[in-house]
Amino acid sequence: MRLGIGREIITPDIGGLLFGYNNHTRSESVLDDLDVTAFLMKTEDTSALLIGFTVCLIHDTLVKEISQKAAAIAGIPASHVIVSATHTHSGPQTTRYFPSFGDIDREYVDKVFIPKCMQAVETATANMKPVKVGIGTTHSTVGINRRQLQADNTIAFGNNPWDHYDPTMTVISFADADKKPIANIIHVGAHCTAIGNTRDITRDWAGVMVDRVEAQTGVMTMFINGTLGDVAPRMANSGSVGNLKLMQEVGGLAGIDAMRAFNTIKAYYDEPLQVVCGALEVPYVPAISKEEAAAMLDSCNDWDRFKQSSLATLLQMYEDGEPGPDSLSYDQVLFCIGHVVLVPYPFEVSSEIGLRLRSYSPFAHTLTMSCTNGSFSYLPAESQICRGGYEIDSFLWFRPRQMPHNADFLLVEQNLKLISQF
Repeated sequence: MRLGIGREIITPDIGGLLFGYNNHTRSESVLDDLDVTAFLMKTEDTSALLIGFTVCLIHDTLVKEISQKAAAIAGIPASHVIVSATHTHSGPQTTRYFPSFGDIDREYVDKVFIPKCMQAVETATANMKPVKVGIGTTHSTVGINRRQLQADNTIAFGNNPWDHYDPTMTVISFADADKKPIANIIHVGAHCTAIGNTRDITRDWAGVMVDRVEAQTGVMTMFINGTLGDVAPRMANSGSVGNLKLMQEVGGLAGIDAMRAFNTIKAYYDEPLQVVCGALEVPYVPAISKEEAAAMLDSCNDWDRFKQSSLATLLQMYEDGEPGPDSLSYDQVLFCIGHVVLVPYPFEVSSEIGLRLRSYSPFAHTLTMSCTNGSFSYLPAESQICRGGYEIDSFLWFRPRQMPHNADFLLVEQNLKLISQF
């Protein structure tokens, strides 16, 4: 395998909207720069491009635009590109979530986001080097389930020590023939919300972790977020959001974990690179009637932002006579690097889903990637839906037609079929 790496700064100008909490928080300072990192991997038989942005979410239309332009530069198929977001809530607007959050900051996207990404890909394409691959893992408590179960059996943001989170942190390290590191990838799952609703532009706790690993190993390091849908950073305030001090604490501890995983790597191997592409599809449940939708919309309160948007869109579809699609479908691509499989999801994936996929997979390291190749809201486990909560409301009402409660099973099943093709 040969690897090329590139990185560019994508920090937006001060004063722009920060995406993640509301539609009115504007940045006043830069705590640390945002960036885009490109890893281009090639063998004689195949090629793959992994692009990581330190932003919250990337709309699927932008993913397609980026993939096509980047693939042309790298000389690879556009289907062999993965575009991932770290999910910091302190970055620019690069997706459309629901109307009250506003639209994509197209001026920023056209002037900074996409051009800088292409520069990173050009750099990666120009500096390809032979590499060997090492894998290290460790138990990490950087995350904790955030669906706090109240005494009245309702769900609120907080900490739920009884529920799932994925404690495995994985480091993929690329090195030359003399075991000298060339680049690293860190995978673990938790929301990048440790600093809270700040007016600072920042990569959040993951930025602190990456900076420390880069300082210790001396090479460029990319963070890809795992099953973060129901996982908060584990903080001393036992909440799902914090402040600057708590962010630095979480990031520092995550950096210690990452270096512990890195230091378990004792050997690097010539590993094959494989890519499998396919199409995934989840059928929608039958749409509710026009009359039921109108009645539900009238009863919505100000907090029902997802439901209001979904019902209004559905009613407009009835008015226009447009039934809409009967399923959610999207193109999928999996990268296999030796014993590691990267499985992207364009959702904020609940931790149980990734744990199940890993246990069913024949590969030693099956890494679920949230917020990757699109932004389709949350994907909870079916077992979580009965208790409701923010993640469930988002899943059910993100679109005018609802996904079935067993969407998690359907997508795990289809991804396993793709994995079996390696």
